[in-house]
Amino acid sequence: MKKVFCCFLLFGTFCFSQIKQDNQFYFKPEFLIGKTIPSYELFTGKIPKTVIGFSLFRNNYNPKKQWQQILNYPKTGVSLYFTNYGASKKGNSVTLLPFMEFFTSKRKRYSLKFALGASYFTKQYDKISNPEFKEISTKLTWALQAGIYRKVIFKNSKSLVLGLVYFHHSNGHTKLPNEGFNTASLSVSSDFQISHSKKKMSYVKNKIDIKKFSGGFIAFRYGKGFQVMQESVNKIKQVDVVSVSGGLFYNEIVRLSTGFTYRFYHHYYDYIKENDLEEFRANPVLNASNIYVFVGAELLLGNIGVDWQGGLNLYKPFYQTHYQLDGKPLTFKYHLKKLFLGRLGLKLYAISTQKKPKYNMYLAGNINSNLSQADFSEISIGLVRRLR
Repeated sequence: MKKVFCCFLLFGTFCFSQIKQDNQFYFKPEFLIGKTIPSYELFTGKIPKTVIGFSLFRNNYNPKKQWQQILNYPKTGVSLYFTNYGASKKGNSVTLLPFMEFFTSKRKRYSLKFALGASYFTKQYDKISNPEFKEISTKLTWALQAGIYRKVIFKNSKSLVLGLVYFHHSNGHTKLPNEGFNTASLSVSSDFQISHSKKKMSYVKNKIDIKKFSGGFIAFRYGKGFQVMQESVNKIKQVDVVSVSGGLFYNEIVRLSTGFTYRFYHHYYDYIKENDLEEFRANPVLNASNIYVFVGAELLLGNIGVDWQGGLNLYKPFYQTHYQLDGKPLTFKYHLKKLFLGRLGLKLYAISTQKKPKYNMYLAGNINSNLSQADFSEISIGLVRRLR
């Protein structure tokens, strides 16, 4: 499973490196301090953490690129973070995050940063030596960052950037326990320009003559998921995924979609067969299946897509048995997890979406969840047909 995390991290970094930008490079040192947020009842969440970060990024300035104008010329780059969690049993982590940062005002004082990558943890859960560290059980995990920043300008044109930043770490249910690590931090940083462009960056917007909703599309996706079902077994098995969707383009940079997805869980099927469960034995294939409907929004950045979906499970009969395998009670949280699901990930398109091709293929990496708890990690291939 380490190969999956490494491939996704390289995939994400490659995606953001494909965005054509100006020649201005910036270096950003960053210091953060904060605390962990409780991820389960036994964890107090009082451990302070300190983070040192370094980012390398470029501005996206190309008035001919429609998505860059609409998004107010965002930044793209890669961040590297070194985190100390303030407790010997929690250890340290190293995080690499391809990111995009959006300005929320014309003066570019406020910005929102979103990043998806991977982390390496020096310590993990161990039944004997580290039994209380149930948040992380693998060396490599998914890493998600979201932050809001405010630039403070001084009279000598120097500036500091203050921020509120949230980190989430999870191995995508590829090994248990996997309660996940959540941290909230205060950030202080500053941007240093390390190379210059010969062009004058005026950031003047050209008039864009496009319709709000400009046609529709249909799409097909096939994916392979990787999941661990029981902590006592910790064996990875696959999840087969087929999805069909359709929708509309909004401003040509957002694709709004709705559709349905079928999943087949190999863990569920094998467990039913091996234990000859009376409730499910009549049709083990159907009872190991999952059908859901969803709505989604995808941000189209040329050859890159940043994809989010939220859905409702229509059929997932084995989930209750799965949930109770480790002795969990059927609380209200269980019913929410059984009903709601989510997906988040990156896509790499064969043809730039700005060219509006009739057919376009993509490769994708996603993390899937039951409500906010990881279900499985997924790689997939898809085809999109634009309706003229």
